[in-house]
Amino acid sequence: MTDSTDIEQSARIVRSSAVMALGTAASRLTGFVRLAAMAYALGVGRATDTYTLANTTPNIVYELLLGGVLSATLVPVFVHHFEEDDDDGPSAIVTVATVLLTALTVVGVLAAPWILRLYTSTVEGGTAADQREVGTALLRLFMPQMLFYGLTAMGTALLNARRVFAAPAWVPVLNNLVVSAVLFVIPSVADGHPSLEDVRDDRTLLLLLGLGTTAGIVAMTVALWPFVRRAGIHLRWVFDLKNAAVREVVKMSGWTLGYVVTNQIALAVVLVLANRTSGGVASYTIAFVFFQLPHALVAVSLMSALVPEMSSAARSNDMPSYKRHFSLGIRLISLVVMPAATGYIVLARPIISALVEYGAAEGSVGLVGDSLAMFAVGLLGFSIYLFTLRGFYARRDTRTPFVLNLVENALNIALALVLEPWLGVKGLALALALAYSLSALLAFGVLRTRVGLLGGRRLALAVGKVGVASAAMAAAVALAAQAVGSDEGGGAIVRTAVGVAVGVVVFVVTVVALRTEEVDALRSRLRRA
Repeated sequence: MTDSTDIEQSARIVRSSAVMALGTAASRLTGFVRLAAMAYALGVGRATDTYTLANTTPNIVYELLLGGVLSATLVPVFVHHFEEDDDDGPSAIVTVATVLLTALTVVGVLAAPWILRLYTSTVEGGTAADQREVGTALLRLFMPQMLFYGLTAMGTALLNARRVFAAPAWVPVLNNLVVSAVLFVIPSVADGHPSLEDVRDDRTLLLLLGLGTTAGIVAMTVALWPFVRRAGIHLRWVFDLKNAAVREVVKMSGWTLGYVVTNQIALAVVLVLANRTSGGVASYTIAFVFFQLPHALVAVSLMSALVPEMSSAARSNDMPSYKRHFSLGIRLISLVVMPAATGYIVLARPIISALVEYGAAEGSVGLVGDSLAMFAVGLLGFSIYLFTLRGFYARRDTRTPFVLNLVENALNIALALVLEPWLGVKGLALALALAYSLSALLAFGVLRTRVGLLGGRRLALAVGKVGVASAAMAAAVALAAQAVGSDEGGGAIVRTAVGVAVGVVVFVVTVVALRTEEVDALRSRLRRA
């Protein structure tokens, strides 16, 4: 039976998560517009591969360090200093980080040729030379994104520490709109879909792609920071390497740096292997964007809402509260992520065809769809793994996530090397799915040994009920999808719409019939609204 404490916690977390989820939904929807614009502008081939490879490095820093891990490290520190009414600590952190990010940007510009040489190491002849020339030029135009991604991530951490979640969730929409507008202009400038050689020979086209993409990140950052001031956060320039807050972040981020390095090594291996196939990098990246959507809408929103609560509980050594928040997060994540993964597995091809078919090379839609289905096998594991790492960060433990990440990346690389020769790009997607799923089990087990029981029986019952509902949903969606539409063209839109509608109805009816506890908590929240 649901107790009043869980209902109240669910209500608060759901309220915060809902605000972020709406913004994230708008961001992801405009992100799909951006994907469609990329297919419209460049197709899915070597030009898109090169553009994606060049744009990968600043995105790696954001997604794996600044947008994820470092934010998780910063939020507990900012929470502590805000609770102590200390603005000097956060000011020093932001100042020092800005200086370091600027230096990192300069290093990235200088290192661009070597980065592209690594990414194109499996390609030979003129194609490799063209990719390196165009990719190096684009990467140098993209590198300033790291500074602005970093500023955005720090602004987000500051706001999350103040329990302000809406603005960070909404500002990425600006980035997507700016970049989409630039991409939609490309065919008129290039008189059609530009090839890799066209981009190489047309400086205007090259600058439009490079500066236009970076302008989107700048717009996002500029829009976010006024909200920091409005939240009552008063920052000033304090370049003090000896500041206690800076030393604390450095101490915690030492392991974080190792985390990033291992992720970059794994991603570099995957991208090098994917680049063996024309359109492979683009196909892998597009599928991964779709794969991340349920995680971004639900898991990231829940993480952002729960980490401050878990951090406060851990700081005051209130472990019952810490464990309640963690258990609630896992259960709510499973309630939404598992059916989403099921839907992806059943409807992957029509979903991709409905949204990005225009401009895609022949056969690429099927490759993206099949890769998405492989990714989806590990979607729940992916979300639970990253959420569990946040559980360690809330306790100011960054060493354990580093060790766990070594295991996850070692698994990913080993599985990629085994599966790619057999399944190609699809094998790379399956490798990631399996690596994260196995690592999620390991991470949960390690956290349990540190903090004690995490409601294992309750979690197993909740996840089991969601699993039953997802299985019923899969059967219903498969039958409905076969009865209408097709996997291509307009039929894909019909098949996707019908499949999603049937899936939602069957899943909701089933979880309600099974008296899933988390549904009761959410229904109680709705009655109180």
